[in-house]
Amino acid sequence: MILAAFRHLSILSIGGVAGILFPSLMFAAEFGYRFGRRIASRKSEKSTDLAASATLTTGMIGLLAFTLSLSINFAQDRFEARRDLVLAEANAISTAWLRANLIDGAESAVIAAEIEEYARVALAYTTAESNADIPGLVERMGALQDGIWRSMGMIARHASNPVTIALASALNDMFDLFTSQRFAYQSHVLTNIVLMLYLEALATIGALGYQLGLGGDRHIVLTTLLLMMWSGGMILIMDLNQPRIGSIRADASPLIWTIRGFGGPAQMH
Repeated sequence: MILAAFRHLSILSIGGVAGILFPSLMFAAEFGYRFGRRIASRKSEKSTDLAASATLTTGMIGLLAFTLSLSINFAQDRFEARRDLVLAEANAISTAWLRANLIDGAESAVIAAEIEEYARVALAYTTAESNADIPGLVERMGALQDGIWRSMGMIARHASNPVTIALASALNDMFDLFTSQRFAYQSHVLTNIVLMLYLEALATIGALGYQLGLGGDRHIVLTTLLLMMWSGGMILIMDLNQPRIGSIRADASPLIWTIRGFGGPAQMH
């Protein structure tokens, strides 16, 4: 049930995530502080408790920092994969288009035009701002692939030579890269990992508040700055993990440049 609720949290805007994350960490810190003050008021000797709790809290903070860095690295790897695939797909489309223009006969213009439309749909897929648009774009891309391959079949039947073989290879690479792109956009840091990081952050911040409560000093400014840093790191993960609605997105410039190289505007259908 918690995991299902957290999946809904992961599709919120970055502002919505920040609006839930930071207050919840503040609550954990305040709860820990008040609990620490209550425990401290019942004990006369605090030195041993402070030393032990400080050691344990330091260990929890270190583990949280390690988990946070790993999660950011996972999210960044997936972002880098999406970005690299945009460039690879643009290069594959450009190569296929250039080879299509080497074909003799009317089929050359037909398949080149289909590749140009394919590039525009690929651009629309890369820059789509909502997951709701994706099924239609994937269906359109599948139809274009079928049409392009039928055109390739007609060309191969009329003229089987090194140029047509090279074109068929380029088209195959172009289709394969779109599949890789789809997989990259659907590949995220596992919700279980992000949930574990969130719960670990709540526990650690609560322990820190408890430690401050035992000492009797809130350190409001430093605590607030620390919570802002932890929240920022987790928000960065959520942002990288949302290729459609996050603010950090793969740059579609290679596809735009490729479409402009066709001699037409880079319009998104």
